[in-house]
Amino acid sequence: MRVLFSAVPAYGHILPLAPLMEAALADGDAVGLLTSEIVRPLAEQELPPGVELLAAGVAPEVFIVEAAKRGGGDPYHPTPEMIAETFGGTRLDLDKEDALDAARRWDPDFVVAEAFDTVGPFAAAHLNVPWHQAGLGPGIDAEIRRLFDRSVAPHYQRAGVEPEPPSSYVDPCPPTFQTPGWVSPAPIVNIRPRAHRRITSADLKPYRFSDKSRPTVLLTLGTVFSDGSTLAELAQAVAAADVNVVVTLGPGEQQPPEAPGVGEVRWVSFVPLDQLLGDVDLVVAAGGSGTVLGAMSRGIPMVLCPQGADQPVNAARAEAAGVAVVVGHPAEVTDAITQALKDADLRTRSAELAKEIADLPSPVQAFAVLAGR
Repeated sequence: MRVLFSAVPAYGHILPLAPLMEAALADGDAVGLLTSEIVRPLAEQELPPGVELLAAGVAPEVFIVEAAKRGGGDPYHPTPEMIAETFGGTRLDLDKEDALDAARRWDPDFVVAEAFDTVGPFAAAHLNVPWHQAGLGPGIDAEIRRLFDRSVAPHYQRAGVEPEPPSSYVDPCPPTFQTPGWVSPAPIVNIRPRAHRRITSADLKPYRFSDKSRPTVLLTLGTVFSDGSTLAELAQAVAAADVNVVVTLGPGEQQPPEAPGVGEVRWVSFVPLDQLLGDVDLVVAAGGSGTVLGAMSRGIPMVLCPQGADQPVNAARAEAAGVAVVVGHPAEVTDAITQALKDADLRTRSAELAKEIADLPSPVQAFAVLAGR
């Protein structure tokens, strides 16, 4: 069987698909990834060996800037209309022809598209093959989904094909974390989320702290909002809580910024989250879905300071689930860490949610459903 995955060309959209890719490869299937050439280094380093990159389409900076020109507004703090235009109408305008040619040549049996990807479903409609949608975090709001449908409709009309709904929706959210009242666009296939990991562990220089009695806190801003100034401000706030701090630099960041404080700070290069969670008592993050679900899967409480995109939604759901303290500014982080480390209920709820996640079907089981096996 030939399984074509399709995604927006960005870490947070591609990495959550890796467990399903791994399951497909283990089952003996051919696996392709339809996305921009810009992610080739990511694919080669972070995805399972054997995934074939079908390079098609522009870099995210291109379609984000173009969508901002068309609709105005801040692409990193977008309105629902801008979200739909960015990932819907604009991206299809720029990517659909190259992507459709690549998909035709590869000839998949079915397509798996992450929740913000509109290229994969467009290709599936042309090729008359089924497709499945893979969620990244809490389900997309019904109004945003309606705006998505409206933004892509002219492309289907001009091409003379009908948009087809997904055959299933792969949901990585445990019920406690999913948005109450959310209605899935298709029958749900649950899947157990996990912190991203590589087949072969990344090189990680050992770090040691002089006072091992202090709690250890991991600070990570993921892959989009990890600029040096924001990271330095948050690292200083975390260190002020008198804890040992492990800070992960974003992709491409090499030089750690200055971050004075009471606690010791150890900077590490960008490595899979799975390798960083083993010995930490608390995660401080912006609230990207990969980080939040990864920490929840390991039962680690969080302090979240959302910076943009879908992070406020993820943070709100984590707070409602009782596994995170949410703040609105880095200045509030120090006190929030002190509060979180003393909060026994936060630790209890985190452990309970980890158990809820552990009881979900594995990626192998979820893929078997998609493949009809």
